[in-house]
Amino acid sequence: MNKYVMAITLVLALCVVQSAAGCVKVKNPDTKGPATFSEVTTDAAVSPEGRALHLVTKFIASTPTIYVSAKVNTAPEKTSIRARWVYVKDSTGKEVKQELFKDSATVSGTKYVTFSHQSPSGSWQVGQYAIELYINDQEVTNAQFSIKELLIADVPAPTIFFFKALPEAINYGQAVTLSWSTSDAATVEISTVGVVGTAGNVIITPANSMEYALTASNAVGSTSKKVNIQVTSFITDKPELVITNFWVEGDKSFYKIKNIGGIEAKSSLTGIYINGLAAGQSKVEILAPDQERTYYFPNLTWSYGSQRSYKLPVRICADDYNVIGEYDEYNNCLVLDW
Repeated sequence: MNKYVMAITLVLALCVVQSAAGCVKVKNPDTKGPATFSEVTTDAAVSPEGRALHLVTKFIASTPTIYVSAKVNTAPEKTSIRARWVYVKDSTGKEVKQELFKDSATVSGTKYVTFSHQSPSGSWQVGQYAIELYINDQEVTNAQFSIKELLIADVPAPTIFFFKALPEAINYGQAVTLSWSTSDAATVEISTVGVVGTAGNVIITPANSMEYALTASNAVGSTSKKVNIQVTSFITDKPELVITNFWVEGDKSFYKIKNIGGIEAKSSLTGIYINGLAAGQSKVEILAPDQERTYYFPNLTWSYGSQRSYKLPVRICADDYNVIGEYDEYNNCLVLDW
């Protein structure tokens, strides 16, 4: 055989045998580029993942903090994201173009990026603003908002439409979904949780029975509503699997699962159901008593977005095939509107 042909044949054979060592490289599709922006919004609050809870483009001068949130898609490694806040026009319409703030972050893949600032001098100046967003020093888009002076006489009192806990009675280690809706509130806060959006839901895992209070406030005053959650502690001679949290990052959906029982829980499957239909499963390794782990659903690509006018019924169920003999077979599922 020709020695050059033999050499090429050997190289190809080595690549086949050693593909995992570097001859063949599979690129992460989430970082394939080019990076783009979507869901660019301003708001007075954001979710834990950095997503704006509402699209707000008009704020009053006393708004304590203004956020800009943007979803960065398929960003290659070490992609530079910058934001430049500009005071564009004053209350008379006169052009100002005063630079107020600069922000920067380095990202890869698909995720939400959030920047926020408090008013430069105690209250925002009335007028028009713009937040320029850059990818690798090239301006791609911008978010615009306005500030107006609002007299107290023009402001209605805040209203809480509802504040509820589901379920209100749990066993230790189980999760509870707090949900609420308000109007005309400048800030909304839940005791022990912190500042939240004017409407939404949050998953909590209380260790003891306790009361949660939601307070909605604005320049006129404040109003509150309370819910009580009862937590029962128990020790059993059986395993007990519960889902304690659920969240979405990019196109992946994550959850936490905990064994609150008294003995080890063998390996099992967790299932996720969306709109009542099976959407994916995730394998769970052995869990010792009181052990908690985080998993995601590898065969589910989350494509439901975040800017929807409707809530999505989601149910995450531990021990999806009921292969583990538990103390309570009816507390495996976390149900929420996402």
